Amino acid sequence: MMQFKSIQSRLTTIFIGISILTMLALGGCGIYGAVQENDRLITEYRRDMEDNAKLQLEWQTHSALSVVDSCYQAQLRGELTQEEAMQRAADLVRNMRYDNGQGYFTIDTDQGVNVVLLGTAAEGKLRIDAKDPQGRYFIREMIAQAKQGGGYSDFLFPKPGLTEPLPKRYYTMEFAPYHWVIGTGIWLDQIDRRVAMREKAFVQNMKEQVIRTLTGLFLLEILFVLMAIVIGRRLAYPIQVATKRMRELGNGRLKMDDQTEAEMQDLSKRDDELGAMSRAMNEMNQKLYDNQRIILRMARNDALTGLANRRYFTEYIQKCSEDTLFTLISLDLDHFKLVNDNYGHQTGDAALLIFAEVLKSQFTDALNVRMGGDEFLVVLTGNVDHAETEARLQAFMRQLVAVYRQDEGLKCLTVSAGIAYAKEQPVPIEVLMSHSDEALYEAKACGRCCYRVYQEENAL
Repeated sequence: MMQFKSIQSRLTTIFIGISILTMLALGGCGIYGAVQENDRLITEYRRDMEDNAKLQLEWQTHSALSVVDSCYQAQLRGELTQEEAMQRAADLVRNMRYDNGQGYFTIDTDQGVNVVLLGTAAEGKLRIDAKDPQGRYFIREMIAQAKQGGGYSDFLFPKPGLTEPLPKRYYTMEFAPYHWVIGTGIWLDQIDRRVAMREKAFVQNMKEQVIRTLTGLFLLEILFVLMAIVIGRRLAYPIQVATKRMRELGNGRLKMDDQTEAEMQDLSKRDDELGAMSRAMNEMNQKLYDNQRIILRMARNDALTGLANRRYFTEYIQKCSEDTLFTLISLDLDHFKLVNDNYGHQTGDAALLIFAEVLKSQFTDALNVRMGGDEFLVVLTGNVDHAETEARLQAFMRQLVAVYRQDEGLKCLTVSAGIAYAKEQPVPIEVLMSHSDEALYEAKACGRCCYRVYQEENAL
């Protein structure tokens, strides 16, 4: 056992040992926590991406189904024969696109005869026995899911123009009057790519946080050693207070109780090294607390634009009372894919940042959300003035286009929007989102660079 000639050397040695252990504990906890949080965020992001993809597939399939139903209603009114109505419906669905033209629809009969598939040679042929490379009878599965009221099928299928089968998730519904199975799908590699990009960004942020934390702990340890050298017997009690607080930090307790806070405040008022140590510990505590807040903000805010993300939007809606009146504005950049393809993702990111800044300047009283990609949502609550809201939207669109036109790479960009009001009675947010999306699709169909207000009589 080590022998000490003075209490000062004993206290100095003990204090240095405790500070080193605390630094290691803080560093280890910080790194472990950052890794765990990164894994959790990536898992949640993938789940959100898959949930969003499912929601989009369902919405899009319902849209195609409503198009077919409109032709069927025309048949029932005697405006079209059944053959004419079915032909018109097939032609309309064949030409429908979404997701920047990548999303398309198929129609098969419940006997497996293809009706619509991008106008390819498969149309008109029996596909009931079609199998993917893993032996799945995917057409049969799609028909079975549709007859159960709608459902998903996973199989391998090549992208248009390619031959390599890739994992695909497909959603199908049945249109019973024509014995049709209508559906659309997404290749899962799209989600994998986006998750990989997000994971890369999270890992980089985590590395930076770890480096800053370790640097701070290292500098703090140097400070502790210097302070320990001049500690004497009369500082035994203050050291006990500081040691207790350091142990609490090592256990992850950033918030102090009233007694500890009062003791630390008294220590911080000292003019000697112990006072400096106390102030440094408070600063470290604040930095660790700030880092926790940063991690929480990363989980709730879009990393690129700083706007709220879909997760925070969901939390916000859940916190609102059931009688809250919402107004939703769905926004989508026109020709965004063209900018990404021609000028690269850095230019595309710049366009999104500009979009976010202009949006925040025009709708300061709203929740502004980046739903994903170039899709945004403005959430207003209460009884809003329709004319004022639309005037603000028009001002936003004019200002945004004016800024984009100052840059050669962005001048082709415009914005389309759809507005959905909950006029007198609260409307479920899912329904209101569907309404604003329908209005947005109408604006897109009318030539883009405009907005449309959802009208019940014009609903699909």
